[in-house]
Amino acid sequence: MKRALPFATLLILIAITGYLLADYYQGPPADAVATYIGRDNCATCHQEQVELFIGSHHDQAMDIATPESVKADFDDQSLEHYGITSRMFRDGDRYMVNTEGPDGKMQDFEVKYTFGTEPLQQFMVELDRGRVQVLRLSWDTVAKKWFYLSPPDVDEKLDPTDPLHWTGVTQNWNVSCAECHSTNLQKNFDIATVSWNTSWSEIDVSCEACHGPASLHEEIASSKGLFWDRHHGKGLTKLKTTNNLDQIQACAPCHSRRTVTATNYKPGCNFDDYHALQLATEPLYFADGQIRDEDYVHGSFLQSKMFHSGIKCSDCHDPHSLKLKHDGNQVCTSCHQHPTGKYDTKAHHFHEPGTAGAACVNCHMPTTTYMAVDHRRDHSFRVPRPDLSTLNGTPNSCTQCHLELEPKTEQQKQYAQYLDWIIAAENGDAAAKETLERVNQQMATATAKWYPAETSPPKTAYYPELAEAQRKIRDSEPATETLSKLAFDAANPAIIRATAAQLLATQTDEKALDVANRLVTDPDIKVAVAAIASTENLLLNALNQQLYSASEMKLESGMIAKALSLVSLLDDDRARVRMEAARALTSLPENIRYSLLNTERRSKFETAIREYCQSLMVMSDTAGAHMMLGNIHERLGQAEQAADDYRKAIEIEPYLAGPRSNLAALLDNKIRSLQMQLQNPSGSGAGVSAGQFKAVSEQMARLQKRIDELRSEDHQRLAVDLKRAASLPNAHALHYRFAMSAYLQRDMNDTEKHMKIAYEQQPDNPRYAMGLATFYLQMNDAKKAVPFVEQLLDISPDDPGYQALKRQLDSMR
Repeated sequence: MKRALPFATLLILIAITGYLLADYYQGPPADAVATYIGRDNCATCHQEQVELFIGSHHDQAMDIATPESVKADFDDQSLEHYGITSRMFRDGDRYMVNTEGPDGKMQDFEVKYTFGTEPLQQFMVELDRGRVQVLRLSWDTVAKKWFYLSPPDVDEKLDPTDPLHWTGVTQNWNVSCAECHSTNLQKNFDIATVSWNTSWSEIDVSCEACHGPASLHEEIASSKGLFWDRHHGKGLTKLKTTNNLDQIQACAPCHSRRTVTATNYKPGCNFDDYHALQLATEPLYFADGQIRDEDYVHGSFLQSKMFHSGIKCSDCHDPHSLKLKHDGNQVCTSCHQHPTGKYDTKAHHFHEPGTAGAACVNCHMPTTTYMAVDHRRDHSFRVPRPDLSTLNGTPNSCTQCHLELEPKTEQQKQYAQYLDWIIAAENGDAAAKETLERVNQQMATATAKWYPAETSPPKTAYYPELAEAQRKIRDSEPATETLSKLAFDAANPAIIRATAAQLLATQTDEKALDVANRLVTDPDIKVAVAAIASTENLLLNALNQQLYSASEMKLESGMIAKALSLVSLLDDDRARVRMEAARALTSLPENIRYSLLNTERRSKFETAIREYCQSLMVMSDTAGAHMMLGNIHERLGQAEQAADDYRKAIEIEPYLAGPRSNLAALLDNKIRSLQMQLQNPSGSGAGVSAGQFKAVSEQMARLQKRIDELRSEDHQRLAVDLKRAASLPNAHALHYRFAMSAYLQRDMNDTEKHMKIAYEQQPDNPRYAMGLATFYLQMNDAKKAVPFVEQLLDISPDDPGYQALKRQLDSMR
């Protein structure tokens, strides 16, 4: 009996060790087949968690419109918005809305689904081709009233053909919303018919949306023996680990601004392998990385010290009810515990306890309101820096609160939040700008007194550096040194390093290319992919310099090594890195590309570019995906496929500006090819018959007519975009694009007008100076061209393109 005890103990230890060290890490292995079984099956063992989940925002992310799910008043209510009076009413058990339809006529629509719960609830209608559209008529669940949710910066009636109209693509649930509001969402988009047959396993965000398909888990739990399996663990994604990234990456796909790049993402997968995260650049973020537009939390949280200290979502939020785990400052002090009460005291925050200024979140997680009523907090957990606001104009939470105490003009009373003040100042409101600068200075003086430099902890370096870099870029000043420091500093968050790598593409000096090229092998996918794009752009800039000084573009010896570094990435074990390297290589001229690729490399390139094209089709229900696919086909010399891509983009989003211009340029190339055919049909110098000449001429005329139609239609769509953005201070790129379009329409007045507006908004941008110099030279107006040619030569005296402009100018004098 005594011998049996140690043996039994040994068996127990072996069993426990096997359980703890089961052969799985984040999730079941690839050979494990798991399917979705629904939360009713989960509830048999996990009743407590399911009860917490019921009634949560995830539970109410989407639902069928029923008396239980609909929170709004449909008792014959009406709402007037931009001259339209919509009516919300009941038709028996059906919830109905009478409003303007896609044809511009008032119609009755049945509300099929509810969307969200608090602070607002939205409603969805089924239209043709399986489209489900989200109404802009919304219910404020706090104030309990109907309101019209206008698109950002749009305060006018939307035409039914406008993509922003509730029947347009931006309000299409299938495209924009579906995958994050339901479990196991399958779009089932048919490219040929431009239709959807979207499905889900559960209509809301249920258990398996976060834990992954659970059939294998249920099978292991129901089997005899210990609840573990050497090869499959518990049969679920492993979220409770010492690494906070495992859980965060399960939340990130739906709580981030990103583009999907691969299918079949499941919790437990690496986020960056399946998604391209939008980086911390303007205008999505402020210049120092604070949120400006909606970032859905992930992008800001990655910047935080909290993330880098191992904090995860469930440290603050209950993962099932989604509620905060504590009330008030205890959310923070439950972790930030100090014997002397270091933080939750007046000695730290200098405000009376119990007031707004004494709340941790108001200083370190300021709110911005989106969707009219939805207050969202910045999750970068910053220390307020009014001193940086005085230098760079970036926000700080001290000014945000103290603006409320300022006397306001009638105009300023309309500014509902801090962001409105900032936008007003940017748009030329001198009084708003003066108030912001004065309050910023007051706050900077106060904080310098409260927290003297000698007693303050070290300050985060990247805040001012990122703001400085983006200011320099706006002012066309060299920023390579600052960007290089940001990108190579391992202490900086990866999203900031990637942002710096991306911004290197704006530079023109040779060092920028060196820096970007060194970053293409970075272990973080975000950094590597951003550096690949910058390397590509900088190589192309170098090649474009040769347009004015060489008969054939070719890479100099130093450039060849940079390009070969992209080729070497075709062997990278990360799919996104391989694909981005292949995409970048397609932008190089064909003779250069194929000089870099031997037989083995060419095979790898072709495989990687096929992978890239397949990744684009993940978003095949968007015009953008087909536009990018068309660009790739054009670069590969596959003109017919590219034309089909642009036509499909037009079919999917008929009111989008862009694809028609691309198609028109492609048809222009075809006309040039036909012209060459007429000049030398066989390459022998022989002429063409009268019949051939007539047929080809008629084909060219038809093509030209189509080109003119496409460009005219695109110009009209650009005019709509420009009308909305005309008053914005940073619409220079759109003005310049419209000017180029006006030139093709032979409207020289609009060409000059909008080129000048673009230049006035960014006078140091050489692109706009060169545009005006070229325009005036083409108009034979040497006098007007002089200051712009001189400005360009001051920027870069040896630039071959600028020298060519000078020679043309001299010839006209």
